[in-house]
Amino acid sequence: MQLTTLRENFLKVMGLVAQAVSPRPNLPVLANFLLEADAGHLTLTGTNLETTIKHRMAVKVSNGGKTTVSARLLQDFCQSAAGDNIELKMEKDNLLVEVGNAVAKIPVISPQEFPSVGQFDPEDSISIDKKDFIESMAQTAMCAAPEEGRPVLTGVLLNSDGKTATLVATDGYRLAKKELKAKGTVNAIIPSRALREGAKAISEQADEEVKISINKDKNQLQLETKNLSLLTRLIDGAYPNYEQIIPASFVSEITVNTKEFADAIKLTALFARDVGNVVRLDFSSKNVTVSARTTQVGEAQTTIATKHKGDKMQIAFNSRFLSDCLSALSSRETSISLSGLTSAALIKGANEKDLIYIVMPVRTQG
Repeated sequence: MQLTTLRENFLKVMGLVAQAVSPRPNLPVLANFLLEADAGHLTLTGTNLETTIKHRMAVKVSNGGKTTVSARLLQDFCQSAAGDNIELKMEKDNLLVEVGNAVAKIPVISPQEFPSVGQFDPEDSISIDKKDFIESMAQTAMCAAPEEGRPVLTGVLLNSDGKTATLVATDGYRLAKKELKAKGTVNAIIPSRALREGAKAISEQADEEVKISINKDKNQLQLETKNLSLLTRLIDGAYPNYEQIIPASFVSEITVNTKEFADAIKLTALFARDVGNVVRLDFSSKNVTVSARTTQVGEAQTTIATKHKGDKMQIAFNSRFLSDCLSALSSRETSISLSGLTSAALIKGANEKDLIYIVMPVRTQG
C-alpha cells in the first residue's frame, strides 16, 4: 500500500472516525484504524464493537492494499508534524508515515484481525434533511439517561410513519419530543451516544440528506451519506409510554423572554450548587421570581416580567434541566405550563410547535 493525501483532509477524516475507537480496548486491534486503499480512494474504519464509523476519501494511490495501525499514534504524529501532504507506505511490518521533513515507522497489525463489520442488509429506511437531523439530535439526546440502570432510557426512540419522524428521549426526570419531516418508516431505540457521534460526523459532510436504515434482524442501524457510514447496535426493549406523562390541561401558564429567563436561571443557580441545583419559581400575575437558598452559601433571586394565565404558584425544578431546555429553544419567547404542584411542566418555544420538553418538579421543604 502506498498513497499520498492532503494533511488537512486526512486529519479531519481521522478525527471523525476516531470517535468509534475505544481508548481502552479489550483487543489491541480495536485501538487501530483499518486503512483500505483502492483506485483513487482510502477508506478509514474505526470500531468499538458497539459502533463502527467508516469514511471514504479521495487520495492519490500508487499501490492498493490494507492494514491496521494505531489510531492515536497516527493522529498525533500527523497533527504534530509540519507539512501540507502525507505519504503512507507499507514497509514489511510497519507503516511508513512521511509528513514534510518528518518520518515515522509505526508497527501494524494484520487487517485479518480487525473485526468484520459484515454486510448490512437494510429493510426499513428513512431520509431526513441533514440540518434537521443534526439539530434534532442536539435538542433530544441530552435528555437520555447517562447510565444503564434501564438500558432503553439510554437511547432515543425514533418512530417514523412515512411523513413525520418523532424523536423521544427521557431519563425519567425530563423528556424531549421532536417531530420532523421524513420519507420512509422506521421504529427503533438508538443509543444516544451513537447518535451524538453520528450527528458530529455528518455535520462535516456536504450531503443535504442523511439516510437512516434498520437491518432485517432489527438489531442494527446505519446512518449513511455519500462518503460516511455509522453502524450501531440498537437497544432491545419496550420504550415507556411517554404520551401518558405529557399533560393535556393546565392550571397555570407563563410566557417569558427566553434569554432573560435563561439568564435568571443561570445566575440564581450559582446559589443552588449544594442543594441539588434546585431553584424555585414563583408565578405571580405579572412576574416570575427565580430564587435559590443555601444555608452556607447564601441566597439569590431574580425577577423578570411575564405574561401569566391561571393560578399563582410556587414550584421547584432542577436548574440544569431548565437550562438545557432553554438553550435548545430558538424562539424569542418560551411558555411554561403547569397542571399542579406535583405534576410535570410542559416547556416549549412560542414558535416551535414541533418541539416540547417535559420536566418533573422537585419536592422541597418549606
